[in-house]
Amino acid sequence: MKGKLKWIILSIIAIVAIIVSVAIIVINELQLQYTIEEIKEYNYFILTKDSKYGVIDKNGNVVVEPNYIAVQIPNPSKPIFVCIIDYNQETNEYTTVVFNDNKQEIYTDYKNVRAINMNTNTDANPYEKSVLLYEQENKYGLITLEGKPITKPIYDEISSINYKEGTFLVKKDGKAGAINMKGKVVIRPEYETITSDNYYNEATKNKTTGFIVSKRTENGYRYGYINYRGKIILDTEYTELERVTQIQNDNELYFIAFKDGQAGLLKNKKLILNYQYEDIQYHSLSDLFIVERNGKQGVVAKDGSIILASDYDNILFGGIYLSAKKGDKIIMFDKQGHEVQTNAVSMSQTDNPNYYISIDENEIYTVTDANGNILIDGNYTYIEYLPGNYFIVAKDGKNGIINSKGDTVVELKYTSIFRFNDTNLLQAEIIDSKTIELYTISEMKKVASMQNAAIKEYKQTKINPNKYIMLASETDFKYYDENGNELDAKTVFPENNLLAKKVDNEWVFVDREENVKVKNNYEMLTNFNEYGYAGIKKDGKWGVINTSGEIICEPTYKLSWVQPSFLGKYYCTKVWYDYETYSSDEI
Repeated sequence: MKGKLKWIILSIIAIVAIIVSVAIIVINELQLQYTIEEIKEYNYFILTKDSKYGVIDKNGNVVVEPNYIAVQIPNPSKPIFVCIIDYNQETNEYTTVVFNDNKQEIYTDYKNVRAINMNTNTDANPYEKSVLLYEQENKYGLITLEGKPITKPIYDEISSINYKEGTFLVKKDGKAGAINMKGKVVIRPEYETITSDNYYNEATKNKTTGFIVSKRTENGYRYGYINYRGKIILDTEYTELERVTQIQNDNELYFIAFKDGQAGLLKNKKLILNYQYEDIQYHSLSDLFIVERNGKQGVVAKDGSIILASDYDNILFGGIYLSAKKGDKIIMFDKQGHEVQTNAVSMSQTDNPNYYISIDENEIYTVTDANGNILIDGNYTYIEYLPGNYFIVAKDGKNGIINSKGDTVVELKYTSIFRFNDTNLLQAEIIDSKTIELYTISEMKKVASMQNAAIKEYKQTKINPNKYIMLASETDFKYYDENGNELDAKTVFPENNLLAKKVDNEWVFVDREENVKVKNNYEMLTNFNEYGYAGIKKDGKWGVINTSGEIICEPTYKLSWVQPSFLGKYYCTKVWYDYETYSSDEI
């Protein structure tokens, strides 16, 4: 009986131990996971006046008077405004006070609360959006935007890590570590330096970005690698270390590592190229590595197999070919290392398998088939494939479009031609006459032409449910969809009751039934933005009107841009994506 009881007790202990272990793993996993907030609504903006800074809301109301050296808005959707009242240039230290939208001071239990600058980021906001830094007795900690503590003030420094929003570099007793926005220690503070590996994947974004770490030894710094979960992948034993970030695979980590001045290649922890090269460089378009040994170059595949031995003075990638120079001789190889006979120094496959673009040693472009047979030869200095059997070509400094037969479909008269973002449109420019013209790619049809123009694509907003393109000059503007169809203002702004329209060479506001509602000899207008303000231009100066037809500001601003944006009486001075700064300084 005693033996049976003993086994029951041991079984219970084992089960409890398993439960505790699983709980620890689950808790640790939850602490490692965090969500980067997306800013879906911009409610607050920086206001400048006489070189001082404040805050306005999206209705143009002053929330914080422009009386401060600088203002930080960590999250433009939330009423939190860090105002800098004292700054020491020598020490780069500053004193802050934080207000809400009722002009009440907040976070009074904490000293010197501030936003954390993002040195490099993937969106417009220059600060960490979910946490703030605070100070106590020359030590630093983190709090949430709600004022709840995340960490105690135990760190000598806290700063952002490039391309790793939500994870922070911390220093303690002279050593560097990393914590995340939940306060979870990802890397213990025992390293000399910690930097992001700069990896970015469109699917996972910065979630799996890892860290290059270093320790100081008697022989200098030695580098290693820790993944995003805090797991040591490579010990700190390398004199140089670089992750090949162009290889977009979260589970296959490639590293170019140096030992004793010689480079090798690792895949995760496995050495696939020994440390015997002066240099190794990855070529993303060919998915191959150029290696250099004893001053000579060769080519290696990702699995470490040799494509070309290191026997060549120089190797260049030319589309589907490798161009290898040895003395005065240039030898062409395919990507498998087989020598090919061709006059081309580069041959690239287009999105259409019937067409290849070749470049000869004189930098003359031709279109060929897969066997190198010339299909188009017009002595062009540039050729680029377009969908629908068209090609952008250049000759004598002018650009145009030809079809697959070599016939000109768009005259070679443009300074430049390129696809406008991801639309079905080509933007063709003539610098001499300052002209922008738009062509559809599918039909190669000209749909717009405007002199002294600027072009911009607008994304979806609450007031504009569809993306659209605006072509604008100082005297006119037009809207187009992504296929080049001209849009009227009623379509672009479905919620606006007043719309800008040119009538008899005068700009007026009409209602949705085309009845004139506002007329005052205006030289130019803008349509109402999502905040309910439009620009009015008269005698060369801009003012502001609201959706009720009330003039908020008489035309007093002499602005250089063709379609200025306003919040109340304030005009936008700077735009970084959606992050805007406004001013009322008279110009």
